[in-house]
Amino acid sequence: MGIETIKELSWFTTIWKSSRKPTILEPKKPLIGIMSFEVSRLMAKIANLWQFLSDKQMTRLQEQLSNSIGTQKLVSDDHNYLMELALLEILENINCVAQAVARLGKKSTDPIYHNLEHIFDNPLEIDVNWCGWEYKLKKMEKQVKKMKRFAAVTSQLYEELEVLYELENGLQRKQENNTDPTKLHEFEKKVMWQREEVAGLREMSVWVRPYDYILRLLVRSLFTIVNRVKGVFGITQRSSAHISRGGSDIRKGSCFARSNSISALVSVYPFERDIKRSASNLGDKAIKSRNSGHIKSLKTGYILFDSKKRLLHEQKPTLGDAGLSLHYANVIIFIERLAISPHFICPEARGDLYQMLTTRIKNSFRVKIRNEGFKVYSRDVAHEWSSLMQKTLDWLGPLAHNMIEWHSERNFEKQRMGLGGNVLLVNTLHYADQVKCEDAITELVMGLHYVSRFGREINDKAFLGSGCGMECEDYSVHKCKIGSIGLYD
Repeated sequence: MGIETIKELSWFTTIWKSSRKPTILEPKKPLIGIMSFEVSRLMAKIANLWQFLSDKQMTRLQEQLSNSIGTQKLVSDDHNYLMELALLEILENINCVAQAVARLGKKSTDPIYHNLEHIFDNPLEIDVNWCGWEYKLKKMEKQVKKMKRFAAVTSQLYEELEVLYELENGLQRKQENNTDPTKLHEFEKKVMWQREEVAGLREMSVWVRPYDYILRLLVRSLFTIVNRVKGVFGITQRSSAHISRGGSDIRKGSCFARSNSISALVSVYPFERDIKRSASNLGDKAIKSRNSGHIKSLKTGYILFDSKKRLLHEQKPTLGDAGLSLHYANVIIFIERLAISPHFICPEARGDLYQMLTTRIKNSFRVKIRNEGFKVYSRDVAHEWSSLMQKTLDWLGPLAHNMIEWHSERNFEKQRMGLGGNVLLVNTLHYADQVKCEDAITELVMGLHYVSRFGREINDKAFLGSGCGMECEDYSVHKCKIGSIGLYD
């Protein structure tokens, strides 16, 4: 049910108009009103951003990147580079919310909110005139809880309005069809109860809150989140002027240079207190600073943040670039399911898998099969391929599942409710090297080929040795037809 449809309802029109009357709050202050649904989505997104930047979540992110064999094989084994990719996506998420808040700001009666889109052009370097707008930590935690309550109530309000819409239509039909007066009266009471439910939720939601009050809450929360990002990733403004003059001092705190884009050129250097990682570690770890509670990178050196184009300039073509990340995720998960019982893969499943494969993988598979030449499908060969296939799925499967989850978290319904996710693209197939990923999938297909072929031959021998007569001949003919399609071309 769209907003315009909602406005046409007689009861909704009443609460829509009444919400503009400042009977409870200060006079002449415009209220959020119908914008409450968009505002509640932004509140939910801001709350999700804040929670994602918590010490616990950031430590979890660092551990995931350090321990993910798939990420190291297909994306990069440079932990700082992986954190750069994570930061880029976080900044893009902040920018997306900031632009929506900026649009709301243009409708404010206070001109200070009219040009917010320029304030967040580069979230890492906010104009000094806005210093002090961020909340203190404890205050922000309270505001996040408040926004989550507002978002939940407003989401429920939306659902109850849809119920009211159906009831209003039902009442109108009953009135037109001359329904029995007793039944009609009972239905009218049901409609009235629903109206009261809607009215109560409206009073609890952001609907009746002052427009500028809610806008100020969103803006200050964004500044607080940006400040949190700087703390989490060790970014400060102390040496920006020094860096802009071409100097560098890695003993000082983190610093960055001025830029007009969101992904500004930022050089991040470690703090003096940072500990060098052990050479035996696969990646950086994270610690909590006793004084600030922030997560800090422990690797010495620096991280270079530039535009996304420059950051990925030297990277080989990725699945994200080719638009294949989601498709390959589905292919890998399908293979994962077939690998559970490879001896019993039906012809339809083999055909479906073959249709899912890209031309390059099909060609690569055929070349590898020819190079292998004639091979006896023994138990040892099957076991060898089964073991190799499982090892590959152990590190490739998680990236595929994360890719599906990333898309699921951003489907239309969850976006409408403002729900975010905890999966970043750096933990998916999005940045995976296309050639390496396709080679890995080809190996999986090869594994399925050998394991399933061995299993079918064992079954065929047992079946043909049972003296089944004409049925065996029919089965053999059917098997030959199967062998001429799909993965065994």
